[in-house]
Amino acid sequence: MDGAGGACAPCLAAGTSYAELQGLIGLVYDGLLEDKPWNALLDALRRQFRANYASLTIRLPSAEDRGMVVFAGEARPHIHALYSSSLYAVDPFVNLPRDTVVMLEELIDEGEWLASVIYRDFLEPLQVRYMMGADIRSDDGREREFRLRLSRPPQSGPFSETERALCGLLLPHLRRALRLYAHLDRVESACRLYVGTLERMGIGSILLDEAGGICRINRAAEAILAEGDSLQLHNGMLEAVAPRDDRRLWRLIKQAAAGRNGSGLVEAIALDRGGQPGGLSVLVRSIPLAAEAGRAAAVELILRDSSRPAQPSEPLLRQLYQLTPAEASLAVLLGEGLTLEESATRLGISRNTARSHLRAVFAKTGVKRQTALVQLLLCSVVALD
Repeated sequence: MDGAGGACAPCLAAGTSYAELQGLIGLVYDGLLEDKPWNALLDALRRQFRANYASLTIRLPSAEDRGMVVFAGEARPHIHALYSSSLYAVDPFVNLPRDTVVMLEELIDEGEWLASVIYRDFLEPLQVRYMMGADIRSDDGREREFRLRLSRPPQSGPFSETERALCGLLLPHLRRALRLYAHLDRVESACRLYVGTLERMGIGSILLDEAGGICRINRAAEAILAEGDSLQLHNGMLEAVAPRDDRRLWRLIKQAAAGRNGSGLVEAIALDRGGQPGGLSVLVRSIPLAAEAGRAAAVELILRDSSRPAQPSEPLLRQLYQLTPAEASLAVLLGEGLTLEESATRLGISRNTARSHLRAVFAKTGVKRQTALVQLLLCSVVALD
């Protein structure tokens, strides 16, 4: 570099200013926040290198997974499907040296390349003649591999050495950004699992920021708020229907938000429903301060409505205890709190038939009372599917 206002030699040779290089590096990190990650970066690289296609493979395809590839250019989803299903195995431009920008002509003879199946049947119709790319491997011990690819049509000629050098300047930044992306993806996956488990158990979850605004809410909580008989939304803010409950709830929320630096505050409150006490139980807990800036969740509310029992999974019940479909259907209704008579009516069977199914369920699950069966269903994995 020649200083803040200068440019590096590869940049100058490739007609790229220092500011333009910094712009590309910025797009590398901005890609973490895009709905379609690195779409803007790939489009900028396609223009910078006069390429007709640019792609970034974030997750490699396999027999069980179509993978995740972000394209810029005229590529279409069916092209990726064709490549993943049949041509991936014969692609010569794979398993490149780690973190090194490579040209296609360095790996395969030109005549052999032009006569290859992947070129004739897949790439030539797309006007892909020249390719430059890099395999970026993570350095966190997880053996992940990401693939950056740029291509040009025949009339544009091969990529130059200065373009290779410019692309190489971006690789360290892209490797760091991809590592961050993999970490954020694991965190998001864990969050989705947590939220989904709560929903399956009929438990609502609401995340609030320090001002009490809603950051995230799951479907179970939305259903509770929609009923509006104990907790509701008013001008975008949570409000307990009973004024006394509302004052108590917000006192706990403010205490939890203020206590984020400590060991973590956990409080509980029961809200009245339609004048009846104790209809909705609410757990209020603080969320420790996060390192990132911005609007972060400070408080989580866990909502449990006693009238919304967990819904056991029929397929898991059948798998766990070898129940028949009829037996599993009866067990699910009993787990939802229905009596044997109510369950028989719901299923359209006689009481005697229901009793026969219940005896079979008892024998297969090892319990002897209906209350014990309900407890088994609520405490086993069938409520987590």
